[in-house]
Amino acid sequence: MQGGPQLARLNFVLDRILQTDKRAGRSTHQGTDRHEKPCVMLSASHAFGLPRWLLRRLTLLSILLRCAWAQPSHAQSAVVDIGAGTGLPGSAVDVTTTLSTSEGAVLAATINDITFYKRAMSLGPSDCRINPATAKSLSAFVVHDNRGARTLRVSVQSIFSPPPIHDGPLYTCTVHIAPTTSPGRYPLIISNARGFGPTGAELRHVSGTGGSVAVTIVLVPSATPSPSATPTPTPTPTQVVDPCPPDVILDPPAGLPGSQVMFSGRCDFVQSGRHASVYFDDALVATVMGDADGNYSGVLTIPADAPVGAHQINIVNPHVLAAAPFEVIAVPVTCAGDCNGDDIITIDEILQVVTIAFGDAAPDSCPSVDANGDGTATIDELLAAVRSALSGCSPSPG
Repeated sequence: MQGGPQLARLNFVLDRILQTDKRAGRSTHQGTDRHEKPCVMLSASHAFGLPRWLLRRLTLLSILLRCAWAQPSHAQSAVVDIGAGTGLPGSAVDVTTTLSTSEGAVLAATINDITFYKRAMSLGPSDCRINPATAKSLSAFVVHDNRGARTLRVSVQSIFSPPPIHDGPLYTCTVHIAPTTSPGRYPLIISNARGFGPTGAELRHVSGTGGSVAVTIVLVPSATPSPSATPTPTPTPTQVVDPCPPDVILDPPAGLPGSQVMFSGRCDFVQSGRHASVYFDDALVATVMGDADGNYSGVLTIPADAPVGAHQINIVNPHVLAAAPFEVIAVPVTCAGDCNGDDIITIDEILQVVTIAFGDAAPDSCPSVDANGDGTATIDELLAAVRSALSGCSPSPG
């Protein structure tokens, strides 16, 4: 355990304050059985002559320490997995979303967003249907729609059926492939995956796995030649080349705000030195010029203020020639409460976290405690910092 001697010294001080308050007739326990309520409160008296502001911080720290010890060692988690499908241009493909849980997680409702490329396929709220075995109901609606992409939000829930959802198929959506879609694999990006238990409490560790639709061309066998001494050979069909494929290759297809992404594609409309503009949603981020064959490539920088979630990269001249979805991911937190990044949580850092919670210090004075980046430090985030101090930080990658 990192910082063990310091934590032991802090616990000793807290216990002395508790004993002093008891002798003064001010019991600090809120119940008669300390095992029934592991999160106890300190009184606000001036024990040992400590100032009131410090006692307030020690009070909250005492709560956090005891609550952290009471937390289970393994976090319950769940994964919502968007499946995959394969079909011909102009066909309809069923894609099934599944749920899997671990560490005894129990879910009675789920929510997730699905983002897809509109020029390659279509998917509407009425195209998704619940797995009847879940005994739940499904609702879906469009939350984002622009020239290149659409985002559909799917909710699985039931007011009158709180029993949990078992692992397995959750719902199925019928994806309609456009007749003009070129062969290739088109992503179904998942975001905003959330889960809720039978009492309505949200499960913290819920993630999503994206899926895809593969478009392929199946050649129809030629007719059997009529019996003759010299069968007439079947002419080879002329291959039709798309002058401007609508897809852009992104490497990587997801990243942090401010990261760089390589893109490439082909379009006859930018060949021989003609230019096109590259947009991240509606923001111009780069320009590109095609070679003699219309091939183009470049590097763009994701805006530093880009919000987490699904976005769109568009190649424009003057209308959208090609597009691809891009997922902005959150900055990973190595260790909650590690203010200086040395992979060790000290008592000074825990006290700094408590100071942030009281509003006496800005959250950016210890960025790792603000896990969701909302500019505040919640009780759950404070508990995460204390648990890091008790169990130690994992070494930073590299």
